[in-house]
Amino acid sequence: MVFSSYQFILIFLPVTYIAFLAAHRFGGWPAAIRVLAVASLAFYAMWGAKLFAVLLGSLVFNYLMGRFIANMNEQPKAARRAMLAGIAVNLGVLGYLKYTNFFIDVVNQAAGTGISHVSLLVPVGVSFFTFIQIGYLIDAYNGQLMRTGFDRYVVFGAFFPCVTAGPLVMHREILEQLEQRSGSAFNMRHLVTGLTMFGMGLFKKVALADSISPYADSVYSGVAAGATPDLMTAWIGALAYALQLYFDFSGYSDMALGIAFIFGIRLPLNFDSPFKASNISDFWRRWHITMTRFFTNYVYSSLAMNGMRASMTAGNGRLGRFLRAAAIPSIITFMVAGIWHGAGWNMVVYGIIHGVAIAICLGWREFSGIALPRTIGWALTMSVVLSALVVFRAPDLGTAGTILANMWGLGGFGSGDAAQAFAGLDAGRAISMIVLQGAIVLLLPNTQQILHKDWISSDQKPSTAAIEAGLLAWRPALAGAFVMAIAYTVSFTSMGSGTTFLYYQF
Repeated sequence: MVFSSYQFILIFLPVTYIAFLAAHRFGGWPAAIRVLAVASLAFYAMWGAKLFAVLLGSLVFNYLMGRFIANMNEQPKAARRAMLAGIAVNLGVLGYLKYTNFFIDVVNQAAGTGISHVSLLVPVGVSFFTFIQIGYLIDAYNGQLMRTGFDRYVVFGAFFPCVTAGPLVMHREILEQLEQRSGSAFNMRHLVTGLTMFGMGLFKKVALADSISPYADSVYSGVAAGATPDLMTAWIGALAYALQLYFDFSGYSDMALGIAFIFGIRLPLNFDSPFKASNISDFWRRWHITMTRFFTNYVYSSLAMNGMRASMTAGNGRLGRFLRAAAIPSIITFMVAGIWHGAGWNMVVYGIIHGVAIAICLGWREFSGIALPRTIGWALTMSVVLSALVVFRAPDLGTAGTILANMWGLGGFGSGDAAQAFAGLDAGRAISMIVLQGAIVLLLPNTQQILHKDWISSDQKPSTAAIEAGLLAWRPALAGAFVMAIAYTVSFTSMGSGTTFLYYQF
């Protein structure tokens, strides 16, 4: 069940909300929170009993392991061993479910063996709920654990708005809100604002992302089948997929925050107009924000600290310190982040591209002292982002290489069968949609800026939100209601294809 389905919008969400209000009316906040926990488990169970068993097992194991680690405050070595064991179990399960067949392919290629793939069911969102619970174990070891009941832990680890594709929440972000709840469960402002943000996200998904996806699919499928695109076709494929992923992920992020806010829970932002970034570091402060935060806190910081110690011990100069404490940690961190997205050499290369780009950006800042004009910085950033997304989307590196070569004028002028391979691609219409959606991305304020008067995120509201929203700032008035009615109408009439969110596969 996905957010952009009639089943979720017309049945699951209203039934859950009514049950939430009723539980609070007759049992107070403890009962209302249990409803959220049960609803979250039920939401995930609809994906299948076996997948649900994986999630439930993960929740129980990590809840108990976190408490066990926290109870060993006076035995730091034993606590560290327990934390590492807990992390190893999580990564072992994740590795088996998600990466077994990739490892088999690597062995087959390296040793010339013919080991068959294993039949596996990969739980939706397994990377998300595994990593947020790894963060929980690390926090427990660091003495930052917030003790709570299992029902509240379920809301943290499997809250249905974010269990399948994020954001990657920290346990205190959710548990502190649950512990501090008071007053009425019904809040008209929360309901209206949450439904507004959900509607904006739904429109992004079904009216924008799904409408441009056929153009991307046509190009990538044609190249994978052996055709060579000309320069225009290659750019259509690259830009169409970039916009598809942008609105798909942005739409999901909006819908997740909107749903949570209906129940009075604020989630962290996960998307903040990344295609407006003027450098690659800024891009990762805007794209998949909570993933960047997670890997910065738990991977990069440790690597950078160890690198700095090693460089000081070795007496390295400025360049040596930079390489050990910034460049190498950046490349390793993004390579891990790439693998986190999926099993395949494409994801490894995708991560390396961004890691190297980050290292170059940091190096330029460290050694040149020259600030590039914003337009040039934006152009360089988008060149890296678009090129990396080609690798991200392509079914294999060969397909990615063909598209990239022709994007950047390094290939031929298209193969003889290109016309037939891309016969279903209406280039004129594709370009029109790319221009329209590109204008929306670059010229209009994002959702949280439009809704800045009713800030729904657990993150601090930026001081520029009101300025950037301008006349488009939303307010609960007749005009706003009319616009949202149109958005919902268009979205409802566009639904029905059953497409899932792209990040569900990661």
